[in-house]
Amino acid sequence: MLKDINHDLIKQLSVISSSLWRIKNLYLENSKDCSECLELWKKLEFDYENHIQILSDQIKKHIAQNKFD
Repeated sequence: MLKDINHDLIKQLSVISSSLWRIKNLYLENSKDCSECLELWKKLEFDYENHIQILSDQIKKHIAQNKFD
């Protein structure tokens, strides 16, 4: 079983990744007629990509330090 801290990191990465998929594959297309909504989704897309990178980097640190149990 994973430690809570590792489970939390993986779970959050999964949640954000799923949201990013929906933004890229659904929401951007659905908002094509509203420039404000389109801009909002693009900003969130950028933010989520950064969050994914931050979480991935932290998970990699845990793996490298053998804290990933």
